[in-house]
Amino acid sequence: MLVAVAAALNPAAADDSVAAVTTPGKGVLTMCRSWIVHRSCKPYDKVVLPRRVAVGDRIKLTFGSNPKDYTFHVMQIRVAGDGCTILSHAGDSGEDGERLDVSPCQPTTRPATAAE
Repeated sequence: MLVAVAAALNPAAADDSVAAVTTPGKGVLTMCRSWIVHRSCKPYDKVVLPRRVAVGDRIKLTFGSNPKDYTFHVMQIRVAGDGCTILSHAGDSGEDGERLDVSPCQPTTRPATAAE
């Protein structure tokens, strides 16, 4: 349903959206914040991910040299080539908020198992 809402708001973004993907188990978390005068983004490499990620999932992440815990709520998944961008918000820009960049990843409809 969320993908349908995104399609209604931004038809161009809906073409590359999927409901679930398989991952290699690692990705890059980028956290961006807009301040009054500027915008800043910080990437965190090698963030451990589950093997399957779906829209609606809440992924518990630990990242950084001084480990931080964070719950990432998957709102949209966009596929481009052999990689994908997993967004924590349903906006069309993908610039503000948090995102996970994963490569390679593949769209899937296979249900999750207890081992994932």
